[in-house]
Amino acid sequence: MNIGTFDRLLFAYSIGSHILIVLMSIGLSVILPVLEYIAIKYKDAYYDILTRRVAKALVMFFAVGTASGAVMAVELIDLFPKFMTVIAVVGVLPFYYEIFAFFLETIMLVSYYYYWDVFKNRMHHWLLTFGVAGGTLGSAVFITMINAWMNTPNGFNISYYEQTGKIIDVNPFITAMTPSTGREIFHVAIVTAFSGLMVLGAFFAYQYLRSKTFEEKNLWRKGLKVTFPMNMFLIIMAGLSGTLEMSGLLAYQPEKYAALDLNPYPIAKDAPEHLFGTIVEQNGHYVVVGGIKVPLLQSLLAGNGNLNTAVPGLSQFNPSTWPPLAVHDTFDLMVLGGSLIGLYLFVTLIAWILKKKPYENKGFMIAQILFAILTIPIYIAGWVTDEVGRQPWIIYNVMTVYQAANYSPSIVVPGYLIMAFYTVLMPFSYWYAFRLMKKGDLRSEIKSTGSSAVAGR
Repeated sequence: MNIGTFDRLLFAYSIGSHILIVLMSIGLSVILPVLEYIAIKYKDAYYDILTRRVAKALVMFFAVGTASGAVMAVELIDLFPKFMTVIAVVGVLPFYYEIFAFFLETIMLVSYYYYWDVFKNRMHHWLLTFGVAGGTLGSAVFITMINAWMNTPNGFNISYYEQTGKIIDVNPFITAMTPSTGREIFHVAIVTAFSGLMVLGAFFAYQYLRSKTFEEKNLWRKGLKVTFPMNMFLIIMAGLSGTLEMSGLLAYQPEKYAALDLNPYPIAKDAPEHLFGTIVEQNGHYVVVGGIKVPLLQSLLAGNGNLNTAVPGLSQFNPSTWPPLAVHDTFDLMVLGGSLIGLYLFVTLIAWILKKKPYENKGFMIAQILFAILTIPIYIAGWVTDEVGRQPWIIYNVMTVYQAANYSPSIVVPGYLIMAFYTVLMPFSYWYAFRLMKKGDLRSEIKSTGSSAVAGR
């Protein structure tokens, strides 16, 4: 394997593993304020116990995520040194922002978890959850700023850099305000929190199905009563943010847009949508083969209902800069899988409106588990679509991945060891964190909280 290709493989495997930790950290951090508020407002022992158990798991994922984040930082420097040379001059400020968010998360989480009983007023303790969630989300937001800058770079004289290799006219402050920054942050924050909460809901559902006592079933049912409505809201926001992302690609990354929607040629209006399939060259022309063609749908979506909306085609660009066309399949997997999950949540909402108590129904519990399992490959497919869809560029239209790569063979052996380590670490982290959440003598915990254990809440 070419060492430049190995650099890509190693970083893809590492960051793919890392984001599995991140999605749980974010999911747990955003549900924490909700659980504790309910526990305080209603003096409900079950929600109080859930809050404490979720906090335990969050500490676990925070510890692993911190170590994994350090690996990411080292790999960026080691695997793509030329890229980091540009970042160090032009786009370093979001990294500093991320460090301050990490400080906030660390201080708030330590204060929240280890000084729980010091606070005489529980509302003061509850306020710390916003610092925890803010720091956790902030870290993800500021790192996403870097990714957005890679998609739509600014902050220096790009044409001069391409001609001479020298960086001039630097304005590092605007690198956090690229044309794609707001859209990408909105989408990443929403889908990451959603994915984490779907997995957490699956854990609650699984524990509910396994529970033997009323107290255990009541505990996990109450967790589901919180994750269900939060996920219903987030899936709607995910659809909205995804639509905004595609409109941004249409305006600022037309080559990537054309690859995702599998357009061999630009289309002036009435563009169809292709589900799966690929592009082949036949008699000097590009044609789409395989898959399903849905007439008019692409123009309808791209133009927000306007069928006269024009869309770009890959023929407008040099084939050497085309992204791998497999990103069309990962894009379709993401959209169709997300739609299926949205349909499940919509049915759950209808059942809830009709007072069918879906969080107590075995069929819904099994569906929650299955759709949470589906959420993980869909989430990963989204990241693959974004990152591979930018290929061959590491900085869009400025620097390719192979120009940025480190070709030293010394990275190969440590790289395989890191991948082996992640292969063990990821399932262990989930297993251990979920073990922390289910471990404990529930009846003793209910007595020790001094709160009400009212079952009907």
